[in-house]
Amino acid sequence: MRLEGKVAVITGASSGIGAETARVFANEGAYVVLAARRLDRLEALASEIISKNGKAIAVQADVTKPEDCKKISEAAIAEFGQID
Repeated sequence: MRLEGKVAVITGASSGIGAETARVFANEGAYVVLAARRLDRLEALASEIISKNGKAIAVQADVTKPEDCKKISEAAIAEFGQID
């Protein structure tokens, strides 16, 4: 539980390295903000993490767009109160 109480934003979380990183961070106690373009996959991953007593939210976003980056940070602050 090395990340207990920390809030991590994971981009590219809908598959591959991003999804696995989110799982590892959640298993270590982090609250994870999952961000990517494929909302259905983000929601499935968030449900998986939550079912294992983790904390996660899904934010559909394209990190090449500044307004989407702002949306990610605003969602993290609204849900968890901080970003670590």
